[in-house]
Amino acid sequence: MVGDLLNFLSALFFGVHMLRTEHISRSTSKENFIPLLGYEMLVVALVSTLWYFIGGSFFGTLALNLTDWTWSTFWSSTLSFPWIPALYTGLFSTGLCLWIEMAAMCNVSATETAIIYGLEPIWGAGFAWFLLGERWGLSGWIGAALVLGNTIPSFSMQ
Repeated sequence: MVGDLLNFLSALFFGVHMLRTEHISRSTSKENFIPLLGYEMLVVALVSTLWYFIGGSFFGTLALNLTDWTWSTFWSSTLSFPWIPALYTGLFSTGLCLWIEMAAMCNVSATETAIIYGLEPIWGAGFAWFLLGERWGLSGWIGAALVLGNTIPSFSMQ
């Protein structure tokens, strides 16, 4: 039940994000994309940190008993944190992709962008076939047909 609600909210907020990004990209000069991206990255970092503490205490994976936190536990947690993967994810998977998205949405509508994002599983499977030599079984082909079948009506609405 909670997973379904979170999935629904994710789709809802992603749609709002697409529409707002299209509007902001077309009304903002390209020179102001970097400050806007910095603001967006700051919001993502703060909300992610907040979710870590709230979600961790809510689901029982993080003890928020502040008496247990000492400088030595804080320091050892900081040193053991996987900084390189986190920085890579933050800078490239989030920052670079958001910048490309903003730059592209100056010329591409939110609907077309959503269709491109909807084809992400097909692109992933194609790159896995090409780069890793992975091959599909029957269920893979059926899944690809379902994704394409779901996306094709969107093309006809353009």
